[in-house]
Amino acid sequence: MKKLFYIQLLFFVLSTSLSAKKIKKKVKSTNFIIILVDDMGYGDVGYHGALDMMTPNIDKLASEGTYFTQGYVNCSVCGPSRAGLISGRYPAKFGINGNFGANAKNGFPNDQPMLQDMLKEAGYKTGAVGKWHFGHAKEEFKPWKRNFDFFYGFLVGGHGYFWADTTYNAKKDNWPIYRNSEIVKYKRGDYLTDKFNEEAVGFIERNHDEPFFLYLAYNAVHYPWSVSENYLERVDANREHHFKYRRILAGMTLAIDDGVGEIMKTLEKHGIDENTAIFFLSDNGAPATIAGPTAINTGDHIMSKTNGLRGYKGDTYEGGIRVPFLVKWPEEVPAGKSYIEPVISIDIVPTITEYLGLQAPETGYDGVNLLPYLKGENKQSPHDYMYWRYQDDYAYRKGDWKLTWNDQEKVFHMTKDKVLDKKEIKPKLFNLKNDPYERHDMKEVYPDKYNELLEEFNAMDSQMSDAGLFKVPFNRVSGVE
Repeated sequence: MKKLFYIQLLFFVLSTSLSAKKIKKKVKSTNFIIILVDDMGYGDVGYHGALDMMTPNIDKLASEGTYFTQGYVNCSVCGPSRAGLISGRYPAKFGINGNFGANAKNGFPNDQPMLQDMLKEAGYKTGAVGKWHFGHAKEEFKPWKRNFDFFYGFLVGGHGYFWADTTYNAKKDNWPIYRNSEIVKYKRGDYLTDKFNEEAVGFIERNHDEPFFLYLAYNAVHYPWSVSENYLERVDANREHHFKYRRILAGMTLAIDDGVGEIMKTLEKHGIDENTAIFFLSDNGAPATIAGPTAINTGDHIMSKTNGLRGYKGDTYEGGIRVPFLVKWPEEVPAGKSYIEPVISIDIVPTITEYLGLQAPETGYDGVNLLPYLKGENKQSPHDYMYWRYQDDYAYRKGDWKLTWNDQEKVFHMTKDKVLDKKEIKPKLFNLKNDPYERHDMKEVYPDKYNELLEEFNAMDSQMSDAGLFKVPFNRVSGVE
């Protein structure tokens, strides 16, 4: 009897040990892919009802994962949005509230950790493909100096789609393309989205047998709006488009969707699709104009859509900051569900690192680990408040209430005799539950709620860093506690 007891005890210890090792191996080998699209509007994917778009693979991700009906980015333009996503923090906290231009002398601060810094230390292979936009004036700002084992893409904020020069004397939008630290001789006529798709698949092919992190940051569907003829032919064969720019956008989006499909096939081929988490989102909302201030994204010039949300890229209205956003994560995130509570792009980093048991950096996070909320373990909303700042524009959300200030108001009040001074613009107050399209300013009806949110915003905003990277917003109130 005693012998049998020891045999059973030994079996229990061994099985527990093997189980622990299995769990450890599973956690360690979870791969992560972030697919970041540029300037995709809330109404530009099939799963949001865009029937004129061809996004079967993106829609499949949504059906196999959880998509967010109130998925936000932390800023309404490219650079700060990316800075927040990759750090898990509001970028204004480390001085970024605008875009690093092509000739900017500054870059993403070296003392602020990025996601790949932590994952590389944890044993991951790290790769970045596409648009960098974290600064490039100094070598220390470049991706191969920021713990990416592999990089293919360009360093600035925008790029053309069919050629690239080999020097920085190039025409704007055709800056050099890099493979790691070497400038490549780009074949004129190759469609850049196709190249990014190929390089993303190639990175997975080379690293499928070990844990990897892939940051795939398309420059599509950003200006200049252009696409290979073969995509337009496929669009025309399957959809009817009456507007020139919407048709072009559909072709550009289809090229991205093809890439998503190839990534999924590659994961399946190597048997790692069930052990790979994929986040998909846009860096900001739909652009306001197509070809300068006279071609507004409406009417005959309609291109990207907001599904009726107010505002565009560059605004802190919903149309500028609410985007297509989803996560597919087998066994961790429910499949085929929508999540209606507000989430934000700065949640991605803490979700990944806390899942892996990695210690948060000293700078901390402003985002939260979403897994307990998505699994239903925590029934509360993930955020008590949300904060946005893009130069002078700002917003602050608390529950269903949102305070927002946008300098586009000066355009709406413009006449041939007067341009509204920015100092005359007043914040607006909206209740997003009752008014998701932000049509009714409620500050006169609820002055106490208006003052409450304004005071809380000013207290938070006054603590943001003035690192000298960008001009301090004129409407920042200092010394508020």
